[in-house]
Parts: sequence; structure tokens; C-alpha cells
Amino acid sequence: MRTSSSGSDASILVHVGICQAQFNGTGMDSLLVERLRAAVLWLDALIPLSLLGFAFERNADPTVTVWILVLWCGLKLATRLAKTPLYGVLIGVLLVSLSALFHPLTISAPTDLILVLLACAAGLQQTPRQWRIAFWCLLAIVLVCLPFVEWDRFNGNLELIPFAPLRDWLPQEAIRIQRITINRSAYLFGLFSLIGYSLWRFERRPGLRRLAAVLASLSFVLAFATGSRAAFAYPVLAVLFTEAFWRYRHVVARYARVLAASLLVGGLCFNVLLYWPSGPIAKGDPSDVGRAEVAQCFVSESVRSWQDFFGGQGYDRVSDRCAQKVFLPNSNKGIPHSHNAFLQVLADQGVVAVLLMVLVLWAGLTRLFSSLGRVAPVLSFVGLSCWLFMLAAALVESTLLKTVLQQVMTGYLLAIPWWMASASSPSVSSHPSSD
Repeated sequence: MRTSSSGSDASILVHVGICQAQFNGTGMDSLLVERLRAAVLWLDALIPLSLLGFAFERNADPTVTVWILVLWCGLKLATRLAKTPLYGVLIGVLLVSLSALFHPLTISAPTDLILVLLACAAGLQQTPRQWRIAFWCLLAIVLVCLPFVEWDRFNGNLELIPFAPLRDWLPQEAIRIQRITINRSAYLFGLFSLIGYSLWRFERRPGLRRLAAVLASLSFVLAFATGSRAAFAYPVLAVLFTEAFWRYRHVVARYARVLAASLLVGGLCFNVLLYWPSGPIAKGDPSDVGRAEVAQCFVSESVRSWQDFFGGQGYDRVSDRCAQKVFLPNSNKGIPHSHNAFLQVLADQGVVAVLLMVLVLWAGLTRLFSSLGRVAPVLSFVGLSCWLFMLAAALVESTLLKTVLQQVMTGYLLAIPWWMASASSPSVSSHPSSD
């Protein structure tokens, strides 16, 4: 009887020990899961950290920077893998594209648009809290890039300053982010200024609100200092239009489709006026004349045959031919790209891709307009202002080419309207709508 009793006691102790071990293991696993979830919220911190690659290499796309941005994109896609297995295919596409990102053979390559699309996919299925952290991380790029700012050619925007003493006192050279071109640096600073303004507009905590105002102002000053007229004017116009749309958001939501179509038609008509051979704009500034001539060359080369018109010619074929015909003002160097995202896609991927691009822009703007005030206000404001800016910038610059940081930023922000459409119920809004 004693032996049986002692054996029973021993089995009870073993069972209790196993249960305790399982409980402790479950507690450790849950703690690990919680820490991983917290880390996922801050994955976007990798984007500003990627700029540290400029400290090791003088290049528009330093190897360290590309690796960190690829890691960011891959981890973002991996966090969606459990719910949507299709993200595994996108991770495979990213891995297949690695060699082309590190060793680009041409200025315009298919991997440019692929990276933009992958970054867009990385921004889907996020929570409002993840987006707010993402906006602060993107805005932090302004501070991280300051040590890598360099001086370049004359800053033509200084002529806009009416006070001669102030104009003469300011640095006369334009700035850029190390080896990133002036126009692409200006594009990034313009986006940062809009993100900062939106955070300032809706942030309720005084300290963060002041920080957003400072970083937005710094970004706008840096955009002005690049000498790019578009980066100086377009953020102002984007804010004015977004404020008007926000104020009358109920009317805007009612006519979302018509308004989106009107914006696209107006932008494309402005493009035709900008590049028309006998138009008033193309006969003015030498740089505008050069843009008009290279745009006309891209169109003429793209319609040489039906196959080229519908399917495109890929890589730098049209760019190289036009660079031999159109030259920069007072230079014997050809213009290497179209200075227009739509014309670049027309030359490289064909008119079918251009029509799909226009359709996506219309659908995205429609979703932005119809969701105004129905989700977190800061998301609506960042999404609409940045989309308006990107649309305007695409009319005067090849915004999808070459620079990995620019492509990741563009693709990530392009995801906002698709997220808003899937989360437009009032319950997902982190803050109530306000004027």
C-alpha cells in the first residue's frame, strides 16, 4: 500500500511539473509573440536608417541602403504571409529582382516598377497605428539625410525672393541628397513636407505637434533650396486643394468619380499644353524647351510601329535614341529620360500600361475622395495631399526611375487609398473627424 501511495504521489508531482513547464513555456511563447508584434510596428524605422548607407558609399543607391530597404519590404510582406499566402509569391519576386537592384544595367529597367508595386503591397492590410508610426518614420528621414546634403548648381528659386539683401545673403547653390539628383531629392523633400503638415494638422499632443511643424517647415525649405520649381509650388497647391476637399468632404465624397476624372483630365491637358511644339510654355525657359523637345521625341519614337506602341520597347532604347537628338541647354550631353512618368511608361511598357496606370490613378483618387472623413483624418490628409503631389510631379519628372528610396516611398504611399477603401468604417478611425 505504501509503494502504491508513493508511486501515486510521484505521478502527481510529475504531472504538476509538466503542467507548470507547459504553462511557463506558453507564457514565454506569448511574451515572445508580443515582442515580435511590437517590433513589427516599428519596421518602418528601417527606412530612415537605410540612409546610413550614404556614410559608406557615395552613390544614389548605396549597397547598404538597398539591402536595408529590401529587408524592410521583405519583412513587411512576410508579416502578411500567414493571412494571405499570395504574399509569398511577392517575396519570391523581390528575391528574383535583387540582382537587378544591385547591378542595374540601364537607367530604365522593369525592376523600377516592380519595386514600386512591391512597396505598395507592403503598405496594404496595416492598422491605423502602424500608418501613424510609418508617417513619423518617413518624416524622420529629413533629419537623417541632413549630414548627406551636398551643394550643386545655381539655385534658380532664389529669384522668387523679392528682397535683394536676403537673396544675396542666402547660399547661391542648390542642394541635393548626396548623389541623388536634384529633382529626385526635391521630390522626396516635397513628400516629407506634406507628411509633416498633415501630422501637425491633426496631432493633439503639443510636443509632437510642434515637432511635426518644425520638420514640415524644414522639408519645405530644403525643397525650395533644391532649386526645383515643382517641388516648391506643388506642395503648396497640394495643401490648398486638400484643405478645400477636406472642408467640403461630404460633397466631394458624393461626386468622387467625377472629381477624380476631372483632375486626371486636367493634369493630362496641362501636360499637352506644356509639351506642345507651338505652345506658350515650350517657348519660354531653356529647360522647358528641352523638356518639350524630349517629350516630343519620346512620343514620335513610341508610335513608330503598332508593336512598339502597344507593347513598349523596354529598357533604355527610346531614351538612348532621344539622348542623341535632344541636348541639355548649353551642353553637348543628351537628356537621358523623358522627364514625365507617363511618357516613360509609354516608351518602355507601351500604351496598354499607360492606360492601366491612368485607370489605377482614377480608382485611387476615387477611393480617397469617397473615404474622406470616414477613417483616421491624418491618413486621409496624407493620402490625398501626397497623391495630388505625386500626380503633379509625374507630369514633369520621371518619378518611378532609378533611385530605390524614391521608389519605395512612392509605392508605400500609393497603398493608402486601397487601405482606406477596405477600412472605411468609423470604428477603425483612431481620431474623430475634425475641421
